[in-house]
Amino acid sequence: MINKTVLDQGGAETLFYEHLIQDKTVAINFVFTRCTAICPISGAIFRQVQQQLAGRKVQLISISVDPAFDSVEQLQQFSQKFGAAANWRFVTGERAVIVEILKSLGVYTVDKNQHSNMVIVGDDATARWIRLYGLPQARQIVAAIDQVSSAARR
Repeated sequence: MINKTVLDQGGAETLFYEHLIQDKTVAINFVFTRCTAICPISGAIFRQVQQQLAGRKVQLISISVDPAFDSVEQLQQFSQKFGAAANWRFVTGERAVIVEILKSLGVYTVDKNQHSNMVIVGDDATARWIRLYGLPQARQIVAAIDQVSSAARR
């Protein structure tokens, strides 16, 4: 997994793998702030996931597929629309770094408007990962989180 520096919506530099994924259960989606179609819906779904997971240690990560435009300020405004709590990080960074991360996750596309609506759910400690295709609903994402994280308790 790529361990390059990215910026979150608060402007904090963070290592993608080491700080956001390592030893955590995560759900990752892909957005851009100028999107008027699926991204606002995807954000609303992640807000529902955040609400359903209240009190659980699950890291939500929204990766910008438009790092040239999606500055820290843009991501901060976007995250505020959805009431993102501390466990929901929106990340951007240098274009080359974001492209490398997207490629490593198998979701890179040249045209941001064609980006994946997929959600990737995983538990780094157990190396169990699930891809949810289409526009998965909150209950499906939470069920996948339960599936991968339950492996850690076995």
